[in-house]
Amino acid sequence: MYRPRVGERVMVEILPAGETYAGEVREIADEHLLSLAVALEEDGLFAHDADVRVTFVRKDGLYEEEGRVREITAEPEGRITIRLTGEAVRTQRRDYVRRDASLNAELEWNGQQLRCVTKDVSGGGVSLLFGELPPFVEGTLFAISLNIPDGRTPIKAQCQAKYVREMLRGSRYLVGSQFTSVAEEDRQRIVRFVFRLELAQKRVR
Repeated sequence: MYRPRVGERVMVEILPAGETYAGEVREIADEHLLSLAVALEEDGLFAHDADVRVTFVRKDGLYEEEGRVREITAEPEGRITIRLTGEAVRTQRRDYVRRDASLNAELEWNGQQLRCVTKDVSGGGVSLLFGELPPFVEGTLFAISLNIPDGRTPIKAQCQAKYVREMLRGSRYLVGSQFTSVAEEDRQRIVRFVFRLELAQKRVR
């Protein structure tokens, strides 16, 4: 059975409000009791006995498990203890979940460098927007440095172009790419970012 591990980053969603927090597993008291370090806000919605959903990443996808807050401690760091009430269920295959996102990216190939923005991102690759015809063809290999808004250093990976498409009568071009080499930790950062985008979209519907 999959369970979050000590030191692992997770997302905690308060139900049914949808408020979401990033956390890190600090202690596992038993099979169903987790202690998480969470950046608590003064106006946060965490409360004793609040229902929550904990989401974490595995190699084959995103897993979710519901639980209930048993304890909240503010010092020396925000910490909540959650009693998990069921079993973790895989809700999405990781590599194929793709969401629109405009992120700054820097590309390098054959000694050349180019800046652009992403159109969408996923754990398996990114689509890139250009204002002029890019010097890529299907199969071109290039390095990418991708800025994910999580307060950490840019993600560096190797990509291969899968297609080059003309958009808006030649004023924009789209390059779809697939990661050929990316650190597993960095792939998980992208997946968590995509998951946060999904939660934000659910809250505005």
